[in-house]
Amino acid sequence: MFDQILDNYRKAAESTMQFQQTMMRNLTTQWPQMPLPGIGLPNPGAAWVEQVHSAQSKWGETVVGMLDKHRESLDAQYRAGIRLIEDTFRTGEAKDPEQFRRLTEELWRHSFDALKSVTEDQIRECQSVMKKWFDLVSQSANGQKV
Repeated sequence: MFDQILDNYRKAAESTMQFQQTMMRNLTTQWPQMPLPGIGLPNPGAAWVEQVHSAQSKWGETVVGMLDKHRESLDAQYRAGIRLIEDTFRTGEAKDPEQFRRLTEELWRHSFDALKSVTEDQIRECQSVMKKWFDLVSQSANGQKV
């Protein structure tokens, strides 16, 4: 039974990691292609270059912030995993079947709550990054200073 709980927790953590990787891949492929002088494309001009540098700087800050939050999320996942292992061993200390059932239910509930919290945090962070990305792209497309 404990193997199944730990396996499900591992699968959920892998799934959230794959989701984050997919989102990052999708975000980076959406970055507009920039014309490069000297290869047959028009010279963008100093104002455009400044705007691109500003957008890259803002995007860099966003990515660094996202990676910091990702690290914090991984730390929280590790802490939850460690607690899960500790709680799993505690269920073996049950004195009777009723206490074992209660401890197992608490273990399941805590595991589910931890996974729910991590997933909600990741979705909120993804929404925040997407909003920043769209704001940055729309400002660049409208010719506004970023």
